[in-house]
Amino acid sequence: MSIDLVNSENIITFPRPCTLCESRKNVQLFAGLMVCESCQKNIIFANPDHFSADREIEVESKAQD
Repeated sequence: MSIDLVNSENIITFPRPCTLCESRKNVQLFAGLMVCESCQKNIIFANPDHFSADREIEVESKAQD
C-alpha cells in the first residue's frame, strides 16, 4: 500500500472563484470566464447589445413554460 502526500499542487478547490472578484458564490462559465452571478449581471448591463439574443431565447422559453 502506498502513502501519497497531499500538497497544494494536487488539490482542486470547488467551486472555482470568480475571475473578476474572487467570490465563490454561484460561479459559472459565462462568455469564456468563470464569473459569479453579480459580475455576470454587471457584464450584461454594461454590454446589452452583445447578449440580447440570449435574453430573447430566455424570454421565449419562459413564455412557453
